[in-house]
Amino acid sequence: MENKLTTLRSAIEENLSRSGYNLASFAKVSGLNRGSLSAILHGHPPKPVSLGQLDTLTEALGYPEGWFYPLYVDECFSEEKISRRRVEPFLVRCAITGRQQCIDESISRIMEYQKPLDVIYSVAEKLFACGKIQESKPFYKIIVEHEQDGYSERMAISQYRLFKALGTVADTEDMLRGVIAFEPFRGRLPEHLQLDGLLKLANVCYSLHRWDDMGKYADELRSLATGTYREQLRQKAGRRSGELQLLRPLVLYYGHGHLMKATSLTKQGKYEEAITFTNLYADLGWFEVLDEEGKRLVDAFRSYAVGNRYTLELLKGNITVLSDYIAYLEEYPSEVLAGLLSILEAANRFGFSADHVLERFSKEMTGFDRFKDYINIDRIYRLGYQLAAYYLERGQAQRGVTYILQCLKTAVLLNSARDMIECVALFEANRGQASRQQLQRYSELIRGLGPQKEPAEEGRLLSGTTERSI
Repeated sequence: MENKLTTLRSAIEENLSRSGYNLASFAKVSGLNRGSLSAILHGHPPKPVSLGQLDTLTEALGYPEGWFYPLYVDECFSEEKISRRRVEPFLVRCAITGRQQCIDESISRIMEYQKPLDVIYSVAEKLFACGKIQESKPFYKIIVEHEQDGYSERMAISQYRLFKALGTVADTEDMLRGVIAFEPFRGRLPEHLQLDGLLKLANVCYSLHRWDDMGKYADELRSLATGTYREQLRQKAGRRSGELQLLRPLVLYYGHGHLMKATSLTKQGKYEEAITFTNLYADLGWFEVLDEEGKRLVDAFRSYAVGNRYTLELLKGNITVLSDYIAYLEEYPSEVLAGLLSILEAANRFGFSADHVLERFSKEMTGFDRFKDYINIDRIYRLGYQLAAYYLERGQAQRGVTYILQCLKTAVLLNSARDMIECVALFEANRGQASRQQLQRYSELIRGLGPQKEPAEEGRLLSGTTERSI
């Protein structure tokens, strides 16, 4: 049935005859209306077949779903126009079931008609709305490649959808390309998508260590969230309807704008400025228009602020907060990775022992591999690197080199040139202390340098954790 040797109607009639059905008996078996079947097969002109009718008919004949799809393409087109009522659900179904040949033929024919992108964009949005994110990407890419109005909302939304579709664990080069492609379109989105797009931009820049860019997008997110909040208050005071339908509660965007600004400043060593922004999301109880989810988010931001204040104090050299920080991490186990990273960074910078901390959280560290997003793979990498430096400094060379090799493996899998160079430099500085087996493993990893995919399954250092997002 894959070869288009016949028409849809002749194929149906042939199968009915072969199975011993007439219209009356098949109508009874399939549940389809006999009159509709007659109009489809014998009408002048024949009645079009809906996708639902075709699927019902296919099942009644005992064929797998999509058996007649290659013949259905003609049903979606006439000389004058495209039947959107048929072609859109057909393309959605083909995308979900992996019928690429049917998609390619349909798209080729759609592009011959006027306003073809209207149909393709509608299909992309339907797929995205039902959670078929990866399946929607090829359709959005067609919009991006063929849309002549670069300032259209459709173009901006297509770029946004492609950016949002970045995998949970992505090649760093893919992430950078995604930022470059989406960044010019962020301000052309509807406001509720602007908020979400800026949040994603800031998160991806965190993974790429682009601290200035992260701070810039955090500033834009704070400004837009503040303006949106004021507009919501005006609408509430004026008892006006038409409240903006956001993807997440507004307090999430507002709080994250300040949290990410503080994070970008922390990474640049601007600790006092970071404390100022940390204080701004520490207590958001004044925020109006809070539902139950919003109240939960306020509590979560309050908790994050406590942990991040400990981080800032440690990075400033105030080691007296260490015991309190440990108690905090015991109360909030989801923060253990972030906390250990901060503690190890401070221990390496100021020379204090963190052995008791690592022993206390050794069990939690073994469970990190349940987390798989790209932000936390980066956290895991950086914790491994800090552990390597920590043990090398304390004369535990074999242990330190083991962590270097684990870090290098993750850097290769993530295709992060920055991290690969960092690991190679640290290994070469300590090559003389590596065992024969470690030297061999290092050689194997060096030979494998280059773009790799699907790091989620292999690139584990210690395991993973959750980014401080809600």
